[in-house]
Amino acid sequence: MKRKIKDYFRYFLYRLFQFIFLIMPRCVMKKLLEILVSLVFKFNKKHNQIAMANLDLVYGDSLDINRKHEILYNSYKSLIFNMYEYMENQTLKKDKILEKADVINAEIIEKAIKDKRKIIYMTAHYGGWELSLPYVALKFGKLAVVNRKMDNPHIHKLYEEVRGRNNITMLEKKEAAKGMIKAFKENKAVTVVIDQHIGRGSEVEFLGHKDIATDVTSRLALKFDAIIIPIFTLCNDFRNYTIKVCEPIDIRTLEFKTDNHVDELTQMQTDIISKQILEVPDFWFWQHKRFKKYHEYMYKKNQNA
Repeated sequence: MKRKIKDYFRYFLYRLFQFIFLIMPRCVMKKLLEILVSLVFKFNKKHNQIAMANLDLVYGDSLDINRKHEILYNSYKSLIFNMYEYMENQTLKKDKILEKADVINAEIIEKAIKDKRKIIYMTAHYGGWELSLPYVALKFGKLAVVNRKMDNPHIHKLYEEVRGRNNITMLEKKEAAKGMIKAFKENKAVTVVIDQHIGRGSEVEFLGHKDIATDVTSRLALKFDAIIIPIFTLCNDFRNYTIKVCEPIDIRTLEFKTDNHVDELTQMQTDIISKQILEVPDFWFWQHKRFKKYHEYMYKKNQNA
C-alpha cells in the first residue's frame, strides 16, 4: 500500500513539474536548466566520481583536469537538456518535433527503406537520444525500441502512450529478442541503445579498454539479413539538434575476417560508438559504471576517496 501511495505521489510531482516547465517561456526555461546543470555539477559527488573515473581510464594524462571537468559539465548539460526533451516531446505534435533537428545523411535511411531492408538503428546514450527516437519514427517509419521498464508504473504507462503516438512500440528488455523478431514481421525497424554495462554479450574493446557489449543487434542482423544504421543526436543548443546518420553496416556486402561473425560484428558497432565519443566526448553519458565488468575497482576507489 505504501508503495502505491509513493508511486502516485511521484507521478503527481512529475506531472506538476512537467506543467511548470512547459508553461514557462523557453528562454527562461533554458536559464533555469543551465542553473540546474551548475548545481548538479557542483554537488553531485557520487556521479562526478564515477564520471572522473571513466575519464581517467579512457584519457589518462592526455587531457588535463580542466578539460575533463569541461567534458563532465557539458555531459550534465546534454543530459538535462535531454530530460527536458523527454518531457516536452510528450506534448508536441509531429511538425513541432521535426522542427528541432536537421538530419545529416538521411539518404542512407531512405535507401534502406526503398530497398525494403530490415533496419536496425544502433545508437548510444549520447546527446539528445530522447529526441532521436520520436524524430526517426515520425520521419522515417515505425520503430520498436528496447527499454527497461520504469519503476513507477504510472509514469511508465504515460511513457508507453506517448511513444505509441509517436510511432514507437516499447519492448520489454527481458523479452527483447521475441519482440524484435515480431517487429520485423510487422515491417517495423528496431532500435537498440548498446553502450551501457551489460552482464552478458561479446567481449569487445570499448574506448581502448576490454569490456562486454550486447550482441543482440549482431545476432538479429545475421538472422534476418538486416542492415545496421548507426545514429547519434548532437546537441547544438537548447531544443536544437543535429541527427547524424553514419555509414551503415550491411550484412549482404560485409566481408568478415573471422569465423566468429557475432563477436566481429559487435566489435564493429562498438568501434563506431567509440569513434563518435572520442570525436566529441562532451555529449556522452559518462556518469554510469560502464567499465565495471573488468574495472570495478576504480569505482570503489573513487567512492572511498
